[in-house]
Amino acid sequence: MMLAYQQNTGDVGYDYGQNADGFQSVYLPNSYLSDFIGNHEKSAQVQYNLDFGGYGVPGLNWTTAFVYGWDIKVRNVTDNAQEREFFNQVKYTMQSGFAKDASLRVRHSYYRASEAYNPVYIGDTNEWRIFLDIPVKFF
Repeated sequence: MMLAYQQNTGDVGYDYGQNADGFQSVYLPNSYLSDFIGNHEKSAQVQYNLDFGGYGVPGLNWTTAFVYGWDIKVRNVTDNAQEREFFNQVKYTMQSGFAKDASLRVRHSYYRASEAYNPVYIGDTNEWRIFLDIPVKFF
């Protein structure tokens, strides 16, 4: 289990164009579909990870998390905005054979934000992603 707290300061959320490596890198504990990086935003997370190897299914892993963000300052709005995300991911990594260490991940995020924050950020979203990771060894 993991608990995380994140707090931003300043009048602008994280500026990917000025602060990022390649305009897309951000390493924050509360980053899933949303990065929880609004102006003055505070966010907290609870995450649980289950390795099914102990249940006879080596290579299978499940991660679930809930993140809640609050006190987001939105221009021309007197109330502070909020956002929340429920995240689930199932990952299977091949344990042997020609595809050893290759993995398949299926990820789902359920994201909701207060009315004041919706037009500013990504809006209410349900997102599915599928990843196929194939490691390549050169040596």
